[in-house]
Amino acid sequence: MSLTSQLHRGEVGRWCAVTFPGTSEAVRQVVAAAKSTGKGLVRPAGRPDGRHWADIGGALGQRLADLVDPAPPYGALLGMIRAGWLTFAQAHAEAAAYPSHQEFDAEHRARALSLRRTPDGWLDLGPTGDVRRADQAAGAALRDLLARTRTYQATHTPVGQFGTNGAEAGLARSAWVISACEGIYRSGEVDERLARVLRTGGRPEDLRVLPGEQAVTELVELAWRARDTALDEFRRLAGNPGPGVPLGVAAPTFVPNWADGDLLVGTGTETLLVDVKTVMSVADPDKVSRWLWQILLYAWLDTDDLNHVRAAGLYLARHGALITWGLDELAGLLLDDTSAGHRKQVRREFEALAAKVITAEGGRFPIA
Repeated sequence: MSLTSQLHRGEVGRWCAVTFPGTSEAVRQVVAAAKSTGKGLVRPAGRPDGRHWADIGGALGQRLADLVDPAPPYGALLGMIRAGWLTFAQAHAEAAAYPSHQEFDAEHRARALSLRRTPDGWLDLGPTGDVRRADQAAGAALRDLLARTRTYQATHTPVGQFGTNGAEAGLARSAWVISACEGIYRSGEVDERLARVLRTGGRPEDLRVLPGEQAVTELVELAWRARDTALDEFRRLAGNPGPGVPLGVAAPTFVPNWADGDLLVGTGTETLLVDVKTVMSVADPDKVSRWLWQILLYAWLDTDDLNHVRAAGLYLARHGALITWGLDELAGLLLDDTSAGHRKQVRREFEALAAKVITAEGGRFPIA
């Protein structure tokens, strides 16, 4: 399982339902913020099929990750490995080519996938000396796609910036494919649309046409909505850096393979943890409750304060609403009790429960 799964149907979710009596007020604030933007929703064209929503959500998440941090798409690389399209060694080599790893020397770049910070040190995603075989044609096409995407982004949309309509459309196509590969890692199921192209000797151009024009148009519109509603705050939190300077960290790892966030925005000793949502509606209080519990618990899992999370929030991409709270403020709101002593007591209770659950699921609880 994972923290997300636990919140849906596990002991952690049941604990949250009892422990956070102020959740309904926090949900009310989210609903009010979504209604107050004064902007129309970014809607899909026509009547998309069921998988459209996940496709768009994943692709936008990848685009915003690239906006904040020029780091390897770890989940996608692991998905390619899981599908038999890359070996671990090939994935390590691919990760080493990303801008976030260029500061390291040759020895470190050879272990690039181990350079992702976690509470327990660098995350080792697999051995570099493995002998596992992979589909060479599929791997070559995917590596070519990743290389072209890196070059394209560096040229047309440096980290921390959005590009023109044409540039964003190009990145949307790559983000869609990369997200589909990450989906294999998350679910264990190979996306048949990708597999069909790769089985027939597909080139990067063939992969990039998988998302239809309507999906690309929608993703570009969502990118513009983020530019107009969230980018200034992201840049402010990062100290308003120049083009090409990261705004934070993409996909922060709190517990390897159990709790990965979306974005950490900001630098230094204070960061904002942001969860990105591409839902059309926030009318389901149970769903919104789980979102709020999750962002608080992610931060509480940062037991040694590695990521310096001082605020947390949701970005409702279709609404263009960035809703944030100070971390202690959010905890007090959910607990319906602002006393520091009670907050610390409940956090200790959560840590004890999380340690038990994570250990039972084969993971390792981060000990400060």
